[in-house]
Amino acid sequence: MKKIILVFTVIILLCCLVTASAACNKVQMSYDTSTDYGIYWFGEDNYDYVRSNADMDIKYFNPEKPTFVFAHGWEPDKKNSTDGLFEDFVTHKETVSKTGTSDVRDYAKLLKDQGYNVACLSWFSYANSLSNLFNYIWLSFDDGYALSVRFAMELALVLGENYDGDVKMVGHSYGSQLALATTYQLVKLQERKAFSNNHIIPTRMTLADPYFGATILINGWDKIKNNKISLTNEPLKERAPSALFADVMDYVVNKKDIAVDMYFGMSLASAAYYKYDGSDPYFEKLSKNATVVKSNGLKDKYGDTSIHNVVRDWTLLTIVDKVLMYDQNGNVAPSGWATDEQIKAMRGKCYNQVYQGFDLSKDSLTLVDRSAEKF
Repeated sequence: MKKIILVFTVIILLCCLVTASAACNKVQMSYDTSTDYGIYWFGEDNYDYVRSNADMDIKYFNPEKPTFVFAHGWEPDKKNSTDGLFEDFVTHKETVSKTGTSDVRDYAKLLKDQGYNVACLSWFSYANSLSNLFNYIWLSFDDGYALSVRFAMELALVLGENYDGDVKMVGHSYGSQLALATTYQLVKLQERKAFSNNHIIPTRMTLADPYFGATILINGWDKIKNNKISLTNEPLKERAPSALFADVMDYVVNKKDIAVDMYFGMSLASAAYYKYDGSDPYFEKLSKNATVVKSNGLKDKYGDTSIHNVVRDWTLLTIVDKVLMYDQNGNVAPSGWATDEQIKAMRGKCYNQVYQGFDLSKDSLTLVDRSAEKF
């Protein structure tokens, strides 16, 4: 009888410990509506947008529609912008001047017309200092959670437990790190039971000329290289951004089967941080979970250092203009308009963009046989 009581007591204690552990593991989500950084939701008219709040009109967020989320990157100045928030939703003036196109597009309005909720992860006034962006995104911001955690909580709370649409996450430059980090934090928040709705997790990540960055350009790297990622407490373990990016991508894709397409352009942004000859385990891990395009035609036409924003507009235009690309064999190739299932079928495949100019109707991609030719 004593043994039975003892076993029963142990079971009760274990149950209490498990319950306490789960309670401690759960995160209380919130967001501050008074900050200038945060998620901004676009209305139906030009220059009509609001910050996330509990009383948003349905024209800004309709729970019955799919959601398009854009993450901008480094903003060194606003010379090319009439409004900081809108710069990344109207074809960048730099692209117009470099390519000669007169096709200026309001991406936000086009996406709204196509039935999306449209949001921007906005941190413009904090994205001027290139040396601090890695810290802000991954480690800490304003002595608290990193921006990726704050954006993840805000997005999750706006969408809510009853949302049943799809979320498409698009990032440009350092915004690609923000897009991935925010998606990673969403996965982690769900694991910690902050929410349960799978529809809050993006089904797609489209990354335009992602910027990885040398550690020498990260403020205080020698001091922070063994710090921990915000909220999750995962150690950096001295991993450079390109290595961390590949590891986190591997994690979220394996956990949530997210479709990922990446469009590399300027060497200083992406191409300089990996080796493509099969010797780099981090690029192999990255490409295993995504399909990768090098913008060779744009680079040949406009120059390596001039295509960072051109690649961004090329990628966004494939989405809003519903452009499918094809390879030399007539098969569907990566583009923003390719379906999630098509992108998943291209995991591990690498492509070169072909046309030397900014005309998507003339463009195509070449599938690279990595066992026989250099990528």
